[in-house]
Amino acid sequence: MASKSSLNQVELLLQRCRELGIKLRTAESCTAGAVAAKLASVSGASDVLDRGWITYSNQAKMDELDVPLSLLEKYGAVSEAVVRAMAEGGANQQEHTCCIAISGIAGPSGGTVEKPVGTVWMAVFCSKNIRTKKFLFHGDRSSVQAQAVDTAIGFLLSCIIK
Repeated sequence: MASKSSLNQVELLLQRCRELGIKLRTAESCTAGAVAAKLASVSGASDVLDRGWITYSNQAKMDELDVPLSLLEKYGAVSEAVVRAMAEGGANQQEHTCCIAISGIAGPSGGTVEKPVGTVWMAVFCSKNIRTKKFLFHGDRSSVQAQAVDTAIGFLLSCIIK
């Protein structure tokens, strides 16, 4: 069950998007659709939440979001370059459309010295502007994913409110 404060943040995000005429899209890897699900947990979200992709594999990122193979090979899926491409591919240059992209290492395996478990990159593409941010979350797999979802809502809100 979502906390009251996180639901309030979702409600505020949806309200602000309505006021600005913004449609939201999600392009999710490590959160596997949980951001879209959190947005959809609020009644009436369908007038803001447009669509979402779960692009867990590199192939899905390439097929669904047009992420170039060269970026995946050079930087890896958990990187600023790849989440930028995911967000841009998800927004698809649609006017009044914002897309948040998330890729990370939820664990317990998959981490490296350079990218430890809990490393999550996010990007928001909105009105032809893009913001990216790297986070390092702690805890087990479900905790990392939950922190990523709540942080994604806040990051998206901060990008829209500016």
